[in-house]
Amino acid sequence: MIIARPTVSEERWLVLALRYPALRQKVEEAGSGGPWKTTTWLARCLGFVLGVVGTGMFAGMLVSFPSPWLLGGLVMVLVAEWLVAQRRVIHSGVEEIVYLCGAISIVVQILLWNRSGGHEEVGVALIAAAALLVGWRLLNPYITTLAAALLSLAVAMSSGHLFGGGMREMEAGAFCAALSVGALMSSGWQWQRPSTDRMLDGLVVVMPWLAYGWLAAWSGSDASVRGQVALAFVLAFLVLYVVVGVKRRSHAPLIGALGLVVCMAWALRHFVVWTLHWQLIAAGLALLATAIVVDRLLRVRLEGVTSRPLEETSGLDLLQVAAAAHLTPRPGEAPPAPVQGEGGGFGGGGASGKF
Repeated sequence: MIIARPTVSEERWLVLALRYPALRQKVEEAGSGGPWKTTTWLARCLGFVLGVVGTGMFAGMLVSFPSPWLLGGLVMVLVAEWLVAQRRVIHSGVEEIVYLCGAISIVVQILLWNRSGGHEEVGVALIAAAALLVGWRLLNPYITTLAAALLSLAVAMSSGHLFGGGMREMEAGAFCAALSVGALMSSGWQWQRPSTDRMLDGLVVVMPWLAYGWLAAWSGSDASVRGQVALAFVLAFLVLYVVVGVKRRSHAPLIGALGLVVCMAWALRHFVVWTLHWQLIAAGLALLATAIVVDRLLRVRLEGVTSRPLEETSGLDLLQVAAAAHLTPRPGEAPPAPVQGEGGGFGGGGASGKF
């Protein structure tokens, strides 16, 4: 069975049309995007909200049926698959939320049938696996990143409870760190599909932030050895992301580095004994120096991300003025003066003194 999805060429044309709205009509007229229908970001968000409302109303209708989670999940998965395979709808928001809710509903019904208890991490891992399959099926980087976060939660809950205790925060942080390093290495390869690049970029950006969150929960709120480990992790990944981002000229490592700067500031609050205003001054100077260095490094080349301003050729302003003057329509001829009739110019009967 061949899963209906855009080809590599069609997906690239769809991404190009979404990125440059001026080309959207040309791409649709040429048929380069194939039979697939996509929407803008605003319409996608609106479709997502409408999908949430629709799935909620549909779930309320199935309360009286036996195994409502399984029945509703199967119906929603079939509806979403029909939208994708038959109507050729992709990235509209509606099929994404319907597919995700349907897959999670099926997993929830399986978990309700097996009420053995004591294995909450298995349920979270199954939900993460379902979200991962949906994200891969629909080429959605947000759902795949959510699945990775749920997997880290399952790792943390391997020997404890979500609202209880005994969670393995250090293991979850190590899992997120390993996943971010793997995604960072894989993002350096050349992939055919733009969706694959976006999935890897989502892991590159979010996973180190989540890793520090788990390490911060593991270290506590004091300047202990655990706090030093969390700080060392943030500094190491910050340097790594800045170097890789500048070398590759890519957005994802640089965006991840911006979040790691916030994590580093949060981690340093336990080790710096200065007053608040001196901390702010030192942090501002450090950020200013880092921004200047990164700006200088990004000006070397023009390919990829660059901080070099656009250079205009000499005489361009004169050409623009000449073109504007040439395209400006000439003013029409002045209309002839109106014929002065008999009588006065106002009120008639010579009231104005003009005959």
